[in-house]
Amino acid sequence: MKAFRFRLQTKLEICTRQEQIAWEEMQSRLKERELLLEELLYRERRLLAVEEEIRQDSCKAQEYQALLLKREFIPVIVMQIEQAEQNLSQAEARVEEARVLLLERKRETSTLEKLKERAWQEYLWELQQEEQKIIDEIAINNHFRRDLA
Repeated sequence: MKAFRFRLQTKLEICTRQEQIAWEEMQSRLKERELLLEELLYRERRLLAVEEEIRQDSCKAQEYQALLLKREFIPVIVMQIEQAEQNLSQAEARVEEARVLLLERKRETSTLEKLKERAWQEYLWELQQEEQKIIDEIAINNHFRRDLA
């Protein structure tokens, strides 16, 4: 009997590679999202720090101009926070797209692996049937040889 050959093996290898690429893409997008989240948290902490500086400096007899500059910096930080939030939401959308793609790739690879396993089991069954046929022929031949002798 001929050796086992899965006719969709090339497709399975391609799907496996695509799944690996999708996994790497998912990881890079998750990393990007984490960096954007860290940036957002940094800007929020910076806003809180500037507000705290203003509160502390307003109690002190400090130069009024420096206090105004700090106060004018708050809208800039708020704008940066809003931009960081937008970037984060876009990154989360890209992560979701990558997740959906990865799930599709995994599903396709899994289906092909199941088909390969089913084809392998069928091959083994056919091999057993062929072996049993040969064993039966040998047994029949031995039986007739004894009867003739």
